[in-house]
Amino acid sequence: MKRPSFILMCFILAISFTGCKEEKKEAETENNITADLNVQTADYEIVKVENQSKKALGKKPLSQYETSEIEKLPTNKKILYRIVLSKDVKENQVKPTVEKIITKLTSDDSDIDEIILWLYSDKEISNSTFDIGTAIWAPNGKLGNIDANIAKNNTRENYRINYEIKQNLEQYLSRKLETSDKFGLSIEERKQVFKDIVKAEDDAYNYKESEQEKVIKENKSKLLKKYNITAEQLKEIGREGQDKYWPLE
Repeated sequence: MKRPSFILMCFILAISFTGCKEEKKEAETENNITADLNVQTADYEIVKVENQSKKALGKKPLSQYETSEIEKLPTNKKILYRIVLSKDVKENQVKPTVEKIITKLTSDDSDIDEIILWLYSDKEISNSTFDIGTAIWAPNGKLGNIDANIAKNNTRENYRINYEIKQNLEQYLSRKLETSDKFGLSIEERKQVFKDIVKAEDDAYNYKESEQEKVIKENKSKLLKKYNITAEQLKEIGREGQDKYWPLE
């Protein structure tokens, strides 16, 4: 039996190596998909719903329709949802969360033809433009393509979600949370409360051990009245100060 030539052996090895690379690439792709599926969705609250429905004109201008034609056209059910996401939402959670929301909305109402989601980090700003991002569920991810056939038959073959998510989202949310008001107190006011909490506890050590707990309670009770906050809010500010290493001087 003739032994394979050196060139043929090299060729066989090259094919095997290429095959291994392709298998590795496919495995990596599968792992990435699995990783995406394992991302937990964020908590959310729909705070406002706006019905923007109109006749399903498709791409044909309104001026080209007869009045009688317009009357016969089905409705393009277009809804805008303003949604507040949890304050600790991560950037990689936004898309899975949007998909979950849209799946729920379209499952509850199969007649919805276009969905617009405006995503917020705080309910207090939900009357203004979104800050986390927006998502559109529509044919090819673009509004204005709903014709009579799509609206009447709920044809969804070409639907996809188009996203616009704030860059460096986690950095933005962290900075926003750090500088925002909480319990009606600015960050500077909360830093002062934190100093007063530490002082209230330190002052108690000037008393007998049996009296220290009572003194701490009395001192903190004064802080509640001074800053018009609850005992739980006082604890939260104390935790915030410790977590962020606020200065005591």
